[in-house]
Amino acid sequence: MVAIGFFIAFVRAVKSGQYDDSYTPSVRMLFDDELKKETEQITDDKQL
Repeated sequence: MVAIGFFIAFVRAVKSGQYDDSYTPSVRMLFDDELKKETEQITDDKQL
């Protein structure tokens, strides 16, 4: 019974959007250029 209660609470929290990530998308654009530079450097190193 306790497990069913926790499962129902979890499903309700997911449906209400409690676990939605609203912070990361706004910060991702700040670090996007650094990620591209790192991947370009790795591919350049592999070609040598």
